[in-house]
Amino acid sequence: MDETTRPPEPAPEPTPEPGWRRTLRLLTGPAWPLGVLTLVLWIVFGVQFLAKTRGLEDAMFALGALYPPYFQRGFLWTPLTHVFLHRGLLHIFMNTTALVSLGPAIAVRLGSDLKGALLFWTFFLICGVAGGLLFLGLHWNGDIPAVGASGAICGLWGAVARLTANGELAPVFSREVGKQAWSFTVMNLVLIAIGFGIGQASGQGGLMIAWECHVGGFIAGLFLVQAFPVRYWWAASTRLSRRF
Repeated sequence: MDETTRPPEPAPEPTPEPGWRRTLRLLTGPAWPLGVLTLVLWIVFGVQFLAKTRGLEDAMFALGALYPPYFQRGFLWTPLTHVFLHRGLLHIFMNTTALVSLGPAIAVRLGSDLKGALLFWTFFLICGVAGGLLFLGLHWNGDIPAVGASGAICGLWGAVARLTANGELAPVFSREVGKQAWSFTVMNLVLIAIGFGIGQASGQGGLMIAWECHVGGFIAGLFLVQAFPVRYWWAASTRLSRRF
């Protein structure tokens, strides 16, 4: 008598891991320098909140914001410190969301050890300072302050625009980079329109968006990425394994 057997049931498909969990594992693993930087920005924002409750927020902005008249009077550190200050919860939320989106590729490229962290933080800050300096140059006689990490984040965008699928760098004047530059331009035009609308609705006027910092950071990132070493952590692991 022939025996019949039931075909094996197909294995259940694995439940896809939530995106937030993958991001968290990345920020605490290979891209931990980015995770630390994001945490620092939120800690500084928390300090701003405490300063506001004690009536010290204006003093904090006076010392740290990028304000052309103060810079001319000797506040030479503000092209750096303005990167860590934000105007409100929406401002820092948007900036850190963009940071977490754009930063991993560059953080991993520069290495996951302490040296890689120092390289990544240095890259980020140089782009932020470059954006601040362009803002100062275009508003030397102005009286509008600028705060926020968006210039430095746009520097990461400029660096990512150069990356190819195999991790190499595309020429600055290439079609691939041109597409990213166009997306960057459109994004800034949208932000300027939104900022102008908010400025008019609030009665403050102006654009409310420091697009100059964005442009300065983006251009700095485009060229700066080729001056930094390539230190992927898996390349280091491969070299180590070959020694044994």
